[in-house]
Amino acid sequence: AQELGLANVTAIRTSTAPADFEHGANFAIISATANNGSFFAGKGMDITPFSLDTQMIWFRAHMQQLAQQNTGTNVLADALVALGEIGGNDYNFAFSSGMPRERVRAFVPAVVEKLAAAVEELIGMGARAFMVPGNLPFGCAPLYLRRFRSARAGDYDARTGCLAWFNRFAEYHNRVLTARLGALRLRHPDVTIVYADWYGAMMSIFQAPERLGITNTLLSCCGNQTVPCGRPGCTVCDDPSTYGSWDGTHPTEAVYKVIADGVLHGPHSSPLPLAKTCPPS
Repeated sequence: AQELGLANVTAIRTSTAPADFEHGANFAIISATANNGSFFAGKGMDITPFSLDTQMIWFRAHMQQLAQQNTGTNVLADALVALGEIGGNDYNFAFSSGMPRERVRAFVPAVVEKLAAAVEELIGMGARAFMVPGNLPFGCAPLYLRRFRSARAGDYDARTGCLAWFNRFAEYHNRVLTARLGALRLRHPDVTIVYADWYGAMMSIFQAPERLGITNTLLSCCGNQTVPCGRPGCTVCDDPSTYGSWDGTHPTEAVYKVIADGVLHGPHSSPLPLAKTCPPS
């Protein structure tokens, strides 16, 4: 928002007044998944998370509200729709339940199709510019490094210390996603769809941490193995800017800045850096 000269967007769950959304709306909610509870039930998982379906319901209701105020105007025509990152929690829930890795890998096409269907619907509603992030290298997340600790050196990337299989999983998700976005671009040549390579941006940190001063790349600033972040008695580091993870799963602001810079100015976005796709207002 700062780069493009815009105000910060308002979280949809904290306000319903139309005036609060003059500069955009954020539909994110904790632990959201791409797929809904029915999908997980079909996989033998008893969870009912907030899904992309729920967020799209909120989005449609929001658009109806705006349409009443802007009769005859396509409010999405000059908007940027940031779709995600979403889908990672589909995998997180499955891995944490103990589901075999290859069964979770089979989720990927369904997750990507859910994202593609949302893009198609939003295009039908008048959206013409999208940013769609890929999956993060969660093999480098402290929570995964603790939960799936291995005695086999071959399970780790020798250069970064990350769990290699989980990062290959994220790479697979991102390959399927980028291919699907390419097909959407061919189908809708008048629509701009930017792929945000969050994976590549984060790996640039893990591969050369000293260059950016993020020296505790595989550690979390908040919480530890016995007391998770946010719980009474949890510990917090003195300088989050030197850590790769805030709470074991989410990056720190320092890492998000690297991601944002890489997406806005390159090289971690395609087909163009976001700042060139959406010039500052």
